[in-house]
Amino acid sequence: SGSCATVPLPTRLVGPWEDTPLVGAATGKSHSVVIDADGRAYAVGSNKCGQCGVNTSIDDITKFRKCVMAGGAKANEDVDIVQVACGEQFTVVLTSLGHLYTAGLAEYGQLGNGETGEHFVAANKLAFANATKFERRTVFVQDSEDSNAKKGETTNIPNGGQIAIASVSCGKNHTVAVEAPTTSGHIPRVFTFGCGDYGCLGHGVQADQYYPRLLATLRGPLFATNYPVRAEAGSSCSMVVTKQGHVYYMGKHRQVGEATMRPALIDALANNAHVVTSASGGAATVFCTTKNGVTVSWGKGDTGELGYGRGNQKSSAQPKFVESLDSCMVTDVSCGYGHTLFLVKDDDSEDAKAIKKLAKLETDQVTL
Repeated sequence: SGSCATVPLPTRLVGPWEDTPLVGAATGKSHSVVIDADGRAYAVGSNKCGQCGVNTSIDDITKFRKCVMAGGAKANEDVDIVQVACGEQFTVVLTSLGHLYTAGLAEYGQLGNGETGEHFVAANKLAFANATKFERRTVFVQDSEDSNAKKGETTNIPNGGQIAIASVSCGKNHTVAVEAPTTSGHIPRVFTFGCGDYGCLGHGVQADQYYPRLLATLRGPLFATNYPVRAEAGSSCSMVVTKQGHVYYMGKHRQVGEATMRPALIDALANNAHVVTSASGGAATVFCTTKNGVTVSWGKGDTGELGYGRGNQKSSAQPKFVESLDSCMVTDVSCGYGHTLFLVKDDDSEDAKAIKKLAKLETDQVTL
């Protein structure tokens, strides 16, 4: 709308897409990106690092503008965007061909282009080679731990330009990407890049990765039929959901305890036959929803974002049932820094009864 005022209630968006339906959206710390049914992306909000990807370095985009793909007008016409994910100050989009594009801050390798471009612009003031438009990333790497290369040597994965990504998710300063199933028969691969704090990239070290790096732990016979299908990320943690609904976790989302430096199965769910259908992470929370309608969360939620209810505990070290959603079939979940959103099935009378039991937030209860 061009206004910087707070909007306390859900408000329908208007923009250059006009009557074309919107089919996807993502938000960063202070910017938002939406996708329409024609495969075009539009961005609004803070653009100090180029994270809106509209090919300008002005600080703020106050009205939705079409995102620009590197390569000029022809590239914009040919690229069909199907998925978007946002970190705090960077954005990642996927095309219908599984091509990976990034824009925004380069400080920790978030762009996946092999560099940060760190340089001094004034005494004691650093700047980075940020990207103001979306550029395709075709270099994927593997370290000696992931391949037969010499110890300490990083090598490019052959035919990187042919790798098609099916799912992508961003944390505060990192990205997790899952490859689409291929006809060649190899197990879909997982790649991570960006800031490596708390081991959230899953490589066993707290080191930034400047190219999408293969996560070799999630390969091998164990994953032949239970291969990775979906990427999810919290602020400083990452999750990979497999075909059979298992979740592998890495990083840290609680202030206490040790970080998980390599992918670890959430056995509290897998060992109890829970088939996870969706997962999400926030600043200090993680949620999983299952095929049988169970929703669990754990972490620290000072503002009630764990969903345990008023007057109940505000933290949990282990996955704990969200009892208020027991009778609801949650089809998707998304965590913010201090809140959680759910999509709940509403297909029949049983669903309607379950929804009716949920507490309602009335308009007059919202602080204007």
